[in-house]
Amino acid sequence: MNLKITLATGLLALATVACSAETSVKQATNTPHKSAAKVGAPVTVELVSSGQTSKNAKLPLMLLFKTDQPNVPLHVEYRTDAGLSLITVGNAALVSNQDGVVTDTPNVRAAEDGVYQLNVFVTIGDRTRAVSIPVTVGNAKPVLKSAGKAIQTPKGENLTILPAQETSR
Repeated sequence: MNLKITLATGLLALATVACSAETSVKQATNTPHKSAAKVGAPVTVELVSSGQTSKNAKLPLMLLFKTDQPNVPLHVEYRTDAGLSLITVGNAALVSNQDGVVTDTPNVRAAEDGVYQLNVFVTIGDRTRAVSIPVTVGNAKPVLKSAGKAIQTPKGENLTILPAQETSR
């Protein structure tokens, strides 16, 4: 356990030094700091229902979009991974209700059993959020993706190195 804490503390210190060095260079060059990525649109996307399906069958995916404001226009674009095709239109113009909620039900179809992704891009104003919805067709087993890299220490302890996320102040 102490090794985990030591490694985590070391990684945190290294990240802090790297961020400080980057800030010092930017201040020295007098270049204004602009983040490479904008903050995503203030919306969440949830899969509410999907039926059991088999290959070549139509699968309706009921999606719930939640915002923090009522009557917000949302522009939604659907894209599929290889092997999964979109049956309905790939774009939708939605408006949230008084509670900031709206639903949409795109239909997809897969030629083979498997686990696919429906990629949902939601734009509110000039901000966009991308969400991947897993779609299981047939008897395929979902594959869980690890967010980090699993390693084992010389003492046999299992560690997962997680990616860092930069925040702006």
